[in-house]
Amino acid sequence: MKIARFISSCSLLTVLTVGAQRVDNAEYFWDIDPSAGNANPMSAVDGAFNDAVEAIFLETATLPAIGAHTLGIRVKDQQNNWGPTFTTVVLVEPPVVTAPEISVTQAEYFWDTDPGQGSGTPMVAFDGDFNSALEAIALETATLPPTGVHVLNVRVKDVNDAWSLPFSVVVEVLGGAVTFPQIRVSACEYYVNDDPGPGLGTPMLAVDNNFDAAFEAIKGGGIPAPVTAGVNVLWMRAKDVNESWGPSFGVVVNIDTTITGTVAILDEQPWSMQLSPNPTSDDAGFSILFDRPIADALIRVLDGAGRVILERQVRQERRMDLRIPHAAPGVYHVGLIIGGLPRWERLVVQ
Repeated sequence: MKIARFISSCSLLTVLTVGAQRVDNAEYFWDIDPSAGNANPMSAVDGAFNDAVEAIFLETATLPAIGAHTLGIRVKDQQNNWGPTFTTVVLVEPPVVTAPEISVTQAEYFWDTDPGQGSGTPMVAFDGDFNSALEAIALETATLPPTGVHVLNVRVKDVNDAWSLPFSVVVEVLGGAVTFPQIRVSACEYYVNDDPGPGLGTPMLAVDNNFDAAFEAIKGGGIPAPVTAGVNVLWMRAKDVNESWGPSFGVVVNIDTTITGTVAILDEQPWSMQLSPNPTSDDAGFSILFDRPIADALIRVLDGAGRVILERQVRQERRMDLRIPHAAPGVYHVGLIIGGLPRWERLVVQ
């Protein structure tokens, strides 16, 4: 590929006309003028010749021989009048060397005093691989300097083993530990059709007989009277530990008041599980320990917003080892679902 370099100073070609004038066409030629309308066509940068002032560009894939050449450019208005030719001298040079590969191969950080290049604390790439020119990197904050104001310095190394200058930022280290707010359901209620107001619906029960988790399996009792047989809207809502009721969730149901008797509901879950270690980190992961072999079940991990971030089928296990890579610090909820009945445990990621 040949590269063109301008010898003389030139500026962006523009044509200014009065009234309703606009640029209708543009062309260019090298060295010898083939006459107006017979040169190489040019393109408008915005894809349309429709203004009196246009930004235009020429095709440089095919250039004349190496050396100095004269480039001529002219434009035509909507009355088919070609303007004067603008010329400039261009030096066509041999192909240039391809750009070197640029990628980050290592990163490190240090507090306050520089221990020297390569002697800082190693940092980790978020995607597990230093292979790009721009990398998202993470530092370990389990060990921090003493409480007070400190300077955090970060630098990276490229494929040529050249370290960058340190990037520095002032950080204030505070005493104490980070705590997470308690998130759990404290009560649930339901109503049919008309809302009686928060707290005035029919109370619901936790399947495990205890509202102590952020996600709960709940069950109702008798249908509140009076209820008309047929299609109705059943509404449910939950209250948190701060006594705040959430929005109502509604579903259309067909109520049959002729059915006698009740459907048995399992009052107690016949299994249990334990998360270890808890708290954990995204790198370390965690294990789920069952009190007996579990089969035909589903493990589901939710983040604090209720989004599913991991699902695994349980075939015939007493232990499952899981990882949630790149998980942000916070509270997650791990559910074991068997036969539609879930059991939830809270997992803290630091």
